[in-house]
Amino acid sequence: MATTKKKTTVKTPAVKKSAPVQKMKSTASPEHKAATAALKFVDEAATLLRSGISTSAKTTEKTRLEAKKKAHSLLNKASSSLADVLGTSTSVLRKAINKL
Repeated sequence: MATTKKKTTVKTPAVKKSAPVQKMKSTASPEHKAATAALKFVDEAATLLRSGISTSAKTTEKTRLEAKKKAHSLLNKASSSLADVLGTSTSVLRKAINKL
């Protein structure tokens, strides 16, 4: 009697291909936009002051004063935009707390 062995094959599980990842467009909140704008104002002011410091020997007192005033106004714009964001956020939080 001849015995025959059964052929067994090992099945490997099929590799599942993941669905392609869709790129999501980020919708920036108004707070994020205001913070970005404020950061831009602060960067401009810092650049202005930095350039005034590095060239202060060559510039007159009048131009240094103008640079200082412009930097001051940029920082005020940044401050007011952040204050607006904080004000709106505070009012939203108060409304949410009152609903509870």
